[in-house]
Amino acid sequence: MIVNMVSKRGEIIKEILMGIGVLGLVVIGGAMAPNIFGALHKRRFTNRKYDKKFNRTFNYLKLRKLIKIKENQDGIFRFELSRDGKKKTMRYNLEKLKIDPMKKWDGKWRFIMFDIPNRLKERSNSLREKLKELGFYKYQKSVWIYPYPIENEMELLSRVFEVRPFIKLGEISSLDSSYKLKKKFKLL
Repeated sequence: MIVNMVSKRGEIIKEILMGIGVLGLVVIGGAMAPNIFGALHKRRFTNRKYDKKFNRTFNYLKLRKLIKIKENQDGIFRFELSRDGKKKTMRYNLEKLKIDPMKKWDGKWRFIMFDIPNRLKERSNSLREKLKELGFYKYQKSVWIYPYPIENEMELLSRVFEVRPFIKLGEISSLDSSYKLKKKFKLL
């Protein structure tokens, strides 16, 4: 029962942060303020118990300083993610991250190289795990290859793991183990 409640609360937290994250800054007039949660949520609430949980969770996020709420003299409310809220939202985006294949491969290999200091070993390991999950080929310990464009996805990864200064991205047209890679990525 406790696990189920935590799971639901986690889902509510995710919905609120992602909702504000997608909209950027949410501005709502004073007359609408009592129904703010309905405005931020994908659907209107029909369950009072869920509505109360959502409100409590919203207040929890405010107390944890994941969101900022400001009201001006006209009763207009501004809702936005704090710096920590943006980081948490990026982690949620990381869960959904995938790289879409091109319709027709352009013959270029994309690679990511990194040399992350030992003091950040946990981040380095997390990055490796995510690269494996995304389907990258481990060419060497810290050199990973993929056949499709990866710039946007790697920018998100480097920001989430806070390792951007240690990462290098590139493209190459020719590689001596190209046949093996083409076979692995089903490009033959």
